[in-house]
Amino acid sequence: MESEVKEPTGVTRGQNVVHVMPLDWSAADRLLSTLVDRIDPARAETQLLIVTADADSATAAADALVQAAGDRPVSVIAATSSPRAARLLKSSPAHVVTGAPGELVTLLQGSALKPASVRGVVFAWLDPILDTPDAAPLETLLGELPKEGARVVLAAELTPSLEALIERYARRARRTPDGASDPAGAPIKAEYVATSAVGRIATLRRLLDALDLPRAVLYARTEVIRVDAARVARAFGYPADAVRVIGDAGDASIDPLILLELPTTRDAMRALAGTSGRRIYALVQPSQLASLRGLLSGGMITPVSLIEAAERARGHDAALRASLRDVLVSGDVRREVLALEPLLAEFDGIEIAAAALRMLEQQRPARPTTSAAQSQPMQRLFVNLGEKDGIRAQEIVTAITTEAGIPGSQVGKVEVRDTHSLVEVAASVAELVAGKITGSTVRGRRVQARLDTPREERPARSAAPFRGDRPARPAFDKGDRGERPARSGPPRGAAPRGDRPDRPARPFNAVRKFDRDAGSGGTGRPTRPRPRRDDA
Repeated sequence: MESEVKEPTGVTRGQNVVHVMPLDWSAADRLLSTLVDRIDPARAETQLLIVTADADSATAAADALVQAAGDRPVSVIAATSSPRAARLLKSSPAHVVTGAPGELVTLLQGSALKPASVRGVVFAWLDPILDTPDAAPLETLLGELPKEGARVVLAAELTPSLEALIERYARRARRTPDGASDPAGAPIKAEYVATSAVGRIATLRRLLDALDLPRAVLYARTEVIRVDAARVARAFGYPADAVRVIGDAGDASIDPLILLELPTTRDAMRALAGTSGRRIYALVQPSQLASLRGLLSGGMITPVSLIEAAERARGHDAALRASLRDVLVSGDVRREVLALEPLLAEFDGIEIAAAALRMLEQQRPARPTTSAAQSQPMQRLFVNLGEKDGIRAQEIVTAITTEAGIPGSQVGKVEVRDTHSLVEVAASVAELVAGKITGSTVRGRRVQARLDTPREERPARSAAPFRGDRPARPAFDKGDRGERPARSGPPRGAAPRGDRPDRPARPFNAVRKFDRDAGSGGTGRPTRPRPRRDDA
């Protein structure tokens, strides 16, 4: 019991804890060491689950746990794919399993993961987990796990909405002083460069080349990153006293500060920033921007435009920049940011945006100008998909440019009607386009296309041919029939036949019933059967 009181960050049954720290596994190294110490290697069963936002985060969590375990016999599996993880867990159960909620639920429902042995669950980090489409299975996951298991929540920033969710998932959780109780203090300004965890050193090279700083201080908590940063500074020709690499917040220099890793608390950030208006540059992952704002006490952060990337991105017009600015200001692009984050290991953020913009321009229907329309005649195509099929003009243009391999400049006006669509294409490729897109699939519907001929240009229908050698039947000439005399008696349908006074109704006589078997001799009256010859 005393050990549990002395180590409040440990995973024990019935204990819920909330840690506020930057979205970086290197910031949680002390917590990971404590979690690994709580695992019993002698028990071949899953004792700890790490719930992450996606497969990349699950891999990063597994890598951090392996480093924290060191030589200890603690097995870890990153459930990036549920079939692979299920096969490994059935052959040899792992002590720790990391994965997104959907993958973990699949393992639980397939009996590859035994919930009874799980003693603790870590949400790393809760902010992006709730922002991803895979957050829905979270309720199912928590319903399958034991209620007495410990819940450890990692969060980049505590907001009122997040506090309500923490109370729901980790009831009566105790807050640790990792940054939640730090006073806000004065805002601090900083500039940042978006990168990935594996591309941090490559981004440092480009930043030093772009800024051309005579002196600088590089900050990193991890020893490996500090060694790599010192090697980069030496390769760039900096003297040992010009670029210093530090691992704590005790530096009081006024030289520009480059944060290779974020400090864990606001107090550490303020100690690094000092009071002399020091220039601060942070190399952060896109998912860490919220943590950076929190560490800066709400101060302003602005992106750094690297020189070579800005040169390659030059040439975009102001209208496109205004459209992108509107999306960034009024829209929520967190899901897209997480999807593009792995590319930052190879390219700069502005280069990725430029590539996405080029893809958008290629997919847009390029309407020909007046001069272009005059230089090449257009032919209209009939397409069998319309508004009832949920089709849009953009999808038709994409199908034409993709299947037929023609540029968007050869596609003209697209008119989507109720049951079909009319598309203008260059007359020289009209038959090619009709043949290529016929048989393709758009929105699950098979496309049929043909050349659309105007009604006035269609050939007139010829008269129906004679059947065989028979001449046409002459029309019957009724001639002048004159006027018919008026009928006598009551009008037709005025009274039933039995009620007419001039024709009394006859009773039904079964004898006079027409007998088809006996025959009537053509008179309509029954006849007697003829006698046989032997009776004559």
